[in-house]
Amino acid sequence: MTAQTGSHSEQAPVGPTKEFARGWPVLGAAAVGVGLGLSPLPFYTIGVMIPELLKAFGPQGWTAGDVLSSLMVYTIGAFLMSPIIGILAERFGARRVALVSIVLFSASLMALALNTGSKPLYWLLWAIVAVAGAGTLPITFTRPVNNWFNAHRGMALGIALIATGVFGSLAKYFTQHIIEGISLFGLEISGWRAAYVALGLLPLVIALPINLLALRDVEDKPAKTAVLTRFKWPVLAFAAAGTFALLAMVWAEVWPLFQQNGLRLSYAQAFVFMPLVVLPILLMLVLPIGTTPPLIARAASGKAIDLPGLTLGQALKTWRFWLLAITFVPISYAVGAVIPNIEQIVTIKVFGATRETATADIRSQAVELAALTGLAVLAGRLIGGYLIDRFWAPAIAFIFLASPALALYLLGQPGVSVELATLAILMIGFGAGVEYDFMAYMVSKYFGMRQYAAIYCAIYGFFAIGAGFGPKVMSDFADAQGWTLTLIQAGIVLFISTIPLLFLGKYKDYGSPVAPHNQGEAEAKG
Repeated sequence: MTAQTGSHSEQAPVGPTKEFARGWPVLGAAAVGVGLGLSPLPFYTIGVMIPELLKAFGPQGWTAGDVLSSLMVYTIGAFLMSPIIGILAERFGARRVALVSIVLFSASLMALALNTGSKPLYWLLWAIVAVAGAGTLPITFTRPVNNWFNAHRGMALGIALIATGVFGSLAKYFTQHIIEGISLFGLEISGWRAAYVALGLLPLVIALPINLLALRDVEDKPAKTAVLTRFKWPVLAFAAAGTFALLAMVWAEVWPLFQQNGLRLSYAQAFVFMPLVVLPILLMLVLPIGTTPPLIARAASGKAIDLPGLTLGQALKTWRFWLLAITFVPISYAVGAVIPNIEQIVTIKVFGATRETATADIRSQAVELAALTGLAVLAGRLIGGYLIDRFWAPAIAFIFLASPALALYLLGQPGVSVELATLAILMIGFGAGVEYDFMAYMVSKYFGMRQYAAIYCAIYGFFAIGAGFGPKVMSDFADAQGWTLTLIQAGIVLFISTIPLLFLGKYKDYGSPVAPHNQGEAEAKG
């Protein structure tokens, strides 16, 4: 990108090696926002909630499929809200949309505790979660990350989005510990209702203060001139208190298991993830967060700079948009549907038990194995981010998504051992770790940043169809034909669906950001 001088917008020149030194506060805030958002928290914890909800409402005729139907409602809500969130993010900025949505998402998660066993009420509560939390999806947080990073955009996106696996895995243990019961100020708190209230508090007390301080897009007021930056210590102290409460619950759940069973990969993963959660807060405490943005994004006239790329309307007329949108439906089904079902897959395929006959020990081991997805997601995102900065992203996506395709085939075999299940779960997480990264990266590379949020939202809506409807569809298929055939079918679907990505062709070059007076000329050249 070229610098613009005079009274118009300017670009602060910076070498690729200095991007992280400049953009780390935005990257840290985005990671925490995504990690405690709509994408991981309900999705990663629904499997832990299934036995508890069936225990409470099974006598009323509820099945595991009924519990997972919440993800279908969640999907419809996210699908309908995605274009709205994209428009709002372009109109008011990603920062404002994210901050408001964090508060609303927190309240809506806590409201899930109001479930009475009425299915219409259950679906309504999940619809509210989807609508309220849509602004916490990667859509909003990846916009500023893409604008702050260019040469290392893939790695930056990978780092920001590993938080879904980190927080999602820890949230499983956190939720399980709350369900089993804790003593707080002399009060005994336990059960799934308390767990949903506790989950809902996490975005409010951790993500909100961190993002208030550090999530700044190129159009926003820089952190170094913001009044709130002067009070970063008390603001971060609030976030630190919430973070250490989360980690205390996870430690209280994992440490006894470690003492009882010895070191297992799932426990080691939790021990590794715990300091990662603290890292953004520590960095913000000891380092200045008022770094210089890559663009001074407002001209003397007060109008925003015009970022290069297509509008949503223009993108909708391209074949690449529809290839990505349609391809990600079966991909998100095959990868996304298996994660909420991992606990029951492991229970049935590895331990030979059913949901009704599984003992507490079997359920605990199933949760431990399911939590391994977080470790693989972390590895997938870091490695994938590194590679797509250096090689053609669609080819890397094809290779990475072959991993969960093979894993689904392996899990579908009879007589699955704990060791084989562990390997398969790691492979699934490895592939799941790159979905969001590749989508965000390819949107920026093929359509530019002009209306990135709106275009990403439109494609994400299709992705949400597979991820949201998939868990119940997969569970229903398994009830009808067994997990063996269901998993093998999903593996075949996933492999075939990744092939069209190889036809996307070269990235598009839309040029440099332009000041308002050059907009017409830039569009003519485009």
